Amino acid sequence: MAEGANDKPQRKAAGKEQSRQMSRSIRLRDAARGVGRNGVPNRLSREGGVARTLAPRQEATVRPRGRGSQAKAQNQRARDPQAPAGRCPNARPSQRRSPRPGRSRSTFYTWGAVALVMLVIVVLVVVSSTSSKTKAMLYNAAPVPAPVLREVTRVPASVYNAVGTGIAGAIVPPRIETGQKALTFTRKPGVFGLFGEFCPYCAAERWAIITSFSRFGTFAGLETMQSSPVDVDPKTQTFTFKTATFISSYFTAKLVEYFGQDKPTGRHTVIGKLTKQEASLVEKYDHTTTTMSVPFMDMGNKMISEGVSFTPGVLKGLARTTVASLLSNPNNDITKLIIGTSNYMSAGICTIDGGKPGSVCSSAGVQAAAEALKLNV
Repeated sequence: MAEGANDKPQRKAAGKEQSRQMSRSIRLRDAARGVGRNGVPNRLSREGGVARTLAPRQEATVRPRGRGSQAKAQNQRARDPQAPAGRCPNARPSQRRSPRPGRSRSTFYTWGAVALVMLVIVVLVVVSSTSSKTKAMLYNAAPVPAPVLREVTRVPASVYNAVGTGIAGAIVPPRIETGQKALTFTRKPGVFGLFGEFCPYCAAERWAIITSFSRFGTFAGLETMQSSPVDVDPKTQTFTFKTATFISSYFTAKLVEYFGQDKPTGRHTVIGKLTKQEASLVEKYDHTTTTMSVPFMDMGNKMISEGVSFTPGVLKGLARTTVASLLSNPNNDITKLIIGTSNYMSAGICTIDGGKPGSVCSSAGVQAAAEALKLNV
């Protein structure tokens, strides 16, 4: 049986600090933040005038009487009543005053068109460059190849038993909670997980999650994935739960890929949603930071995993097929880390589902993990 309601969770300070260091903290309000502004070009105004037809030239038979501009103007209007005051009525078009020196309107429009074309070219170059960087950053997910899926989901029971709790000191064990209301989904014991496709720590943790959960049910829709190429331990080969479903007779799992892959700017895209219940679980049980961290696992409000259980650096440079093939060898260090973590997770599930199935919960590997966690399975 599990501990009593008055027991306090036990976890060494060093273990908490290591878990904090081996997780990715993300602020929800900054997860998918994007800013933009559209400029509206000012329109040029143009004044129009009314051109009047000048009268044909006439011989000057009348001279102005008197002196001054007023007499001249009267004499001019007498010759051509339609002529505006202040303009010589007999002036030919060739004799009009030359326009004010400066750039013509056609020159202005020409340079404006050139500037607009240059601006368009610059925008296209920037968009093309950004698009190229984005494509280089992204990994194209695909269905897990059958041989890899078989090796990850059907690890021999003898391997689990031989590995036990894995390599001492190299695995951060989960934290045990006591006195908490049981977490349930669809009237079954519930397991909630929060992850990010960009995250190298999530990349490592998924190997243990898939091997462990496959002892209690079946995955469908799993796809391949790799961690961000610009984060620590870049391009760690792994899987994604984005399109995956898990079916089990013993418990219900909600595995949420909240964050997607990295953008060239370093920002993490948001591809998932959290219910109020799920968000409250993170708020209550994630003690690594003051913000949300990934990976995060809550098994029935009984066992909590914050951050990765082992460093993803051990998977550096290894192909997914290589890691999968190692899982049949209990003497390999990578297998010990993955399967040792898997045994811890299996012990947590056995604690919340009533010790079912017995073939898993009573196995030597799960019992060794339960003993290390001081659980009665």
